[in-house]
Formats: sequence, structure tokens, C-alpha cells
Amino acid sequence: MTATRMPIRRNMRRQAGVSILELMIAITIGLFLLAGLVSVFATSNQAYVELGRASQQIENGRLAMQILTDDVGEAGFYGRFSNTVALPVASAPIAPCESGATPANLLNDAALPLYGYDAPASVPAALSTCLASTDFVPGTDILIVRRADSTRADQTQAGVTDFATLPTAPADGSLKAGYLYMQASADPTTTPVIAVATGAGGNANPASGEGLTFPRRNMDGTTFAPIRRYHVHIYFVAPCSIGSGAGGACAAGDDSIPTLKRLELTSNGVMSIVPLVEGIENFQVDYGIDADGQGVPDGAYITAPATPTDWSNVVAVRINVLARNVEASAGYSDTKSYDMGAMGTLSAPGMGGTVATLPVNYKRHVYNAVVRVVNVASRRES
Repeated sequence: MTATRMPIRRNMRRQAGVSILELMIAITIGLFLLAGLVSVFATSNQAYVELGRASQQIENGRLAMQILTDDVGEAGFYGRFSNTVALPVASAPIAPCESGATPANLLNDAALPLYGYDAPASVPAALSTCLASTDFVPGTDILIVRRADSTRADQTQAGVTDFATLPTAPADGSLKAGYLYMQASADPTTTPVIAVATGAGGNANPASGEGLTFPRRNMDGTTFAPIRRYHVHIYFVAPCSIGSGAGGACAAGDDSIPTLKRLELTSNGVMSIVPLVEGIENFQVDYGIDADGQGVPDGAYITAPATPTDWSNVVAVRINVLARNVEASAGYSDTKSYDMGAMGTLSAPGMGGTVATLPVNYKRHVYNAVVRVVNVASRRES
């Protein structure tokens, strides 16, 4: 008999999972893909951040220009008064920090709707009582704007909207106590009155204390002249945005964001610091002088008039504002020069220019605008 052979069974093992080599290759490919995704995300995020900074800078620059041009355009508005106030003299010098204790100083300075200081190295002596040395960036301009409100305080406070029916003696309290007001008549033989309201009476009510403060009457000799809030705005560049010093002035330890601010008269004759726009690094003003009375500048704009007469003849200004990003841009180096008008150019360290003090790692843009001082220039047109 022939023996039957049994088939030989071999255990065939199937491979499960991947080998170490394959795993390492897959991890390597995954890392390359992840690195690419991280790079794309980082680049996109950086571009988004820079776009946000640029948008904020543009908005800040435009806002600063809008505030300045609007205020300068209204400089010298004193209501119905169309005559000229006598110019300041040595016996009655310019008093920009006057808070209302001596109203004659305010009326004295009203002859100069615009006044300024050309890039002083420190706070001018005339401003030392209201502007702290720590709250001013040396080498930047200071601009003072004087004007009255375009709306009547004696109407808005009393709720009167019709000039024809304005009573000669509104109710007491129509003017806010402690605030400065101007009362001006069209009568060229009288000068305006600038005074602090007591709050005891209305629109020059003879029966109350306010009547003694604002006595001017219209040409009819019966009705009282309009009363308007009086404003003194002192624009300057501060080295910080939010100050922790006295009155909100910059102090050691505050942020280092240069900011356009202004001092303005508030209640009880206090000169208050009002932060306006962050990121304003420099501010320069050029002035157009009209000496021949034609209502237009006679020649090139200059950095500062020389005399009170020249200041009273300012009919236009060129405003130059340098705005920078609030935050620095890593790896960026500013190699540009910026035209700041008659004073010359500004540039980052190592780039030359008139003033080379700008940090290099901030992106910037310069804004310029020419503004006509309508209330001065239009009176001179024939």
C-alpha cells in the first residue's frame, strides 16, 4: 500500500500596522505640512496685524487733521462783533494760561485768534503755569485757538430757538455757573464782554447778578446781545496717552504713546488736559500773513510771525501732522524722510534731516492741509 501524504500547512502571517521606517517617513511629511501651515498662518496673522495698525494710523491722522482744521477754521468767530480788538501791548502781554480770574487778559488776547510757539525746546514761560514740562514733546509746535461758540448759550440753555421771540430777560440759570462766556454786539462803538457766568441770572437779566456781568445790548438799545461760550484751545503733543501726573499730565511710568492733546477752559476757569488722538508724533504749523489787507497770504508761509501785528494778520495756516503706528513693527526700519512744511524734514536716526530723533521701528505717514482763517480773512475782502 502506498502511504498517503498529508499536505504541509504553513502559517502565513499577515503584516499588521506600519513599519518604523514608514512611520518616520509619514511623521516627516506631516511635520513639513504642519510647518507650512504654521508659516502661512503666521504670515497671514502678521499681515492682518500690520493692516490693523496701518488702518488705525490712517484713522488717527485723519482725525487729528479734522479736529485741527475745524477749530482753526472757526478761529476769530466772536458772534456779531465785526470790529477788531486792540492788539496786546507790553503793558498787557499775551496770557495764554488765563483762566478767567482776569477777564481783561482774555479780551486782550482775543485780538489774536491764532497764536503759537515754533518748536520750542521746552515749555514757554507764558505756558508754564498750565502746561507741565513732562507733558510736552520738545521740538513740536504749540497752537492756540480762540473763538466763541457758533450757537448761542442764552438760547440753548433756556430752550429758545426763535431769535425773534428771544425774551430780554430769560429765566435765571440759563448760563452755567463757572463757565466763560462772550457777549458781543454789532455796535462798533462797544467792545465784547468776556466773563465768568455766576449762574444767578439769565441772558443779561438786569434784575439779577448776571445783568451786571453781561450788559451789552443790541443796536436797538433794548434787547440784549447774544451770549456764547468762549473757548481757548491750546494744542500740543504729549509724550504719553494717559497721564498719571497732576491734572492728567504725563509722569514717570506712563505709556510712551505720543498723543495730540489740548488744554481748554472748563468750569470755574480750570485749564483741563483733553487727550485727542494717539500716535501723533509731531505737529508743525506754518502761517500765511496778510499785511496788505487783501484777505490772502502775501507770500510764502512762515514758521512763526514776529510781532502781535503779524499774528493778527494770519489769514491761513498750513498744518503738518506726523502720525505713527501705536505699536512697533518687528523687523521694520524706517528709512523715509517726512516733509513737515517750512521747518524742513523729519527722519529716523541715521537718515539726516532737520530733526533726527524718530525711532526706526514704527511705520509713519505725514498729513498736510492748508486752512483758511475765514473769520479773519473774509472781513478783509473788498
